[in-house]
Amino acid sequence: MLYDYGCQTCNYFMIDVYQSIKDDALVKCPRCGKDSLYRMIYGGLGHFVKDAKTIGQLADKNWTKMGHYKRSEIEQKAAEKKQDSSIFSSAGPATSNEINKMTQEQKTKYIIEGKKWNTFKI
Repeated sequence: MLYDYGCQTCNYFMIDVYQSIKDDALVKCPRCGKDSLYRMIYGGLGHFVKDAKTIGQLADKNWTKMGHYKRSEIEQKAAEKKQDSSIFSSAGPATSNEINKMTQEQKTKYIIEGKKWNTFKI
């Protein structure tokens, strides 16, 4: 890990001092010789998460670790959800201009049946 050190007595700073996380912190200041150094940790969680630099990479890593049955279950649910959302796709969605041209009765039928006003008879 990289640490920065600062002296509380003479305000001396040491930047990017490489030490193991298990090493004891330095206490003696090389400038004034007093035991007044304090250690500042920086770098964030990136040092602790291996091989995953983004959320997407972490998701991919978790997906590959997941069992075959669990993945197929998730894929099946996603396919069912997609199929449910395409119930009205055979008629196609009406544009705002088409909806504005509909009568109130046509709008009601469009909402109930999901068909454009020119595809059903009144």
